[in-house]
Amino acid sequence: MATERKSRGRQKFLSLAPVSEQDVLGNIIREVWLEEVCQEFVCPSEANKSYYRVLLEELWPAGHGIPGPRVKEDELREAIERFRKNQYSGSKPYKPYVDVFRRLRELQGEEGITGIGREGKTYQLVSLSLSEKRVPRIKLSDTDWLQILETYQHRCPVCSRSEPEVRFQQDHKVPRTRGGGNELSNWQPLCDECNNFKSTSCRGCQLECEICSWAFPEQFAPLRLSSDNISRLRQVAANTNSNPHDLLNQIVTRFFVNQASETGE
Repeated sequence: MATERKSRGRQKFLSLAPVSEQDVLGNIIREVWLEEVCQEFVCPSEANKSYYRVLLEELWPAGHGIPGPRVKEDELREAIERFRKNQYSGSKPYKPYVDVFRRLRELQGEEGITGIGREGKTYQLVSLSLSEKRVPRIKLSDTDWLQILETYQHRCPVCSRSEPEVRFQQDHKVPRTRGGGNELSNWQPLCDECNNFKSTSCRGCQLECEICSWAFPEQFAPLRLSSDNISRLRQVAANTNSNPHDLLNQIVTRFFVNQASETGE
């Protein structure tokens, strides 16, 4: 009953489509489709599988057609919260779930539910299209993760911030969709913000990962100047009718020439 699978590289969210109140192409039965899709989830986490189902049920409500209704971020978050609160039986205070939209990206990515559309903070199950699933994402052992953190001196290699100011994500330098593996050399600790920026930049990108500033920031990320030095540089460039980028390169070149002459190199 599940629709034909297509192979793909990095998948983008679809554009939203006019809502269909009742019609479903091919007369596919909602309950059957949901059951078959949910049984084939490759994610090893049973909790995440449950969240995937909640999200799909919210995107395709009973009695509705496909394309489904347009669902706001807050509605998806509330659906996950209702499910979690119904399941929660712990003694500690309940904490809201923070990874709702990571689960959505996994549904559309690792799980191959490529019919999900998104525009801004609105989502929609545009079609029942399925694609090849990816190899499940692994979680590093505590020992391996500590080794990687120590390699990067417990700092995000992009923005240089550290915990507790930021929270780290285990990031593949070269994405799995571009051939990256799970070897330790392909991992880095990105903060939540930089990880989200990298994920957005990678979508549809065909540039070489080996020279990407997101994949190898320690080699290719732009160097940061203080705001004072940027102001001084731009002022001097304006006074001398120079390009500030050319002026900066002249200053750096002059520094290394002087250093070489002082050391006799």
